[in-house]
Amino acid sequence: MFQKEHITDLFFDLDHTIYDFDKNSALTFQSVFSDLNLKGVDDFMTHFKPINDYYWEKLSRNEITHEFLRYARLKDSFNAIDVSISDDEIHYIAEHFIENLTNHSHVFNGAYEALDYLKTKYRLHIITNGPEKVQEKKLKNTHLEPYFLTVTNSEKSGVKKPHPDIFNHALNLANAEPQKSVMIGDNLLADISGALNVGMNVIWFNEFKKQNDLQITEIHQLPELINIL
Repeated sequence: MFQKEHITDLFFDLDHTIYDFDKNSALTFQSVFSDLNLKGVDDFMTHFKPINDYYWEKLSRNEITHEFLRYARLKDSFNAIDVSISDDEIHYIAEHFIENLTNHSHVFNGAYEALDYLKTKYRLHIITNGPEKVQEKKLKNTHLEPYFLTVTNSEKSGVKKPHPDIFNHALNLANAEPQKSVMIGDNLLADISGALNVGMNVIWFNEFKKQNDLQITEIHQLPELINIL
C-alpha cells in the first residue's frame, strides 16, 4: 500500500472507470435498433458487454485493430441473438454507434464528487486506449475536461496500454514520477499490470467485485477514493 502523502499525480482510465460506457452504449443501441426496426436490443446488450470486453483485451495485446473490433463485436453479438444481418448493415451500425455514443454523458455514480475532492490535492490526468476524437468528445460532453491537466491516448503515444511506452509518455507529459503517481482503472491487464510494470502505484476500480488475486488496493465505487487518497 502506498503512502498518500507521497502522491502527487493521479492517472485515470476513462471508459468503464469514469465514463459509464455500458449505460451509454445501451442508450445508443436503443436508438440504432429503433432506426433500423430491429428487435431484441436487451438481449443484444446482454451479449455485447462480454464480447466487447473480449475484443478490447485482444486489442490491448495488439492482436486486432480498432476497425476489426468495431466489426467483430457487433457481428458476434448479432450471431448470439440469432439475427441475420449483412456486413454493410454492420458497418453502418458501427459508424452510427461511434458517432452517437458521445451524445450520452452518463458517468459512474459519485464521479464528480470524487474528482472535485481529488483535484484539490493532486494533479489529475487521463490515459486511454480509445480513439482520440471520440475520447475528446466524451470528456467535453460530460464536462470532465476541466478536471484533467493532460490526456494521453494510444494514437498520440503510438502504443496501447499495457505497453510501458504509453505510461512513460503520460508521465513525461505530466512531468510526474512513477513512484509518486497512481493509476486508477478497471482493466487488470491494460491499466493495472501496465502501470505496475513502470513503477506506478495502482488502484483497481473493481466495479463487479471480482476476486482480487493481486492483493492490490481496490474500490467498488469512485467516492471510495476520498477515503483512500
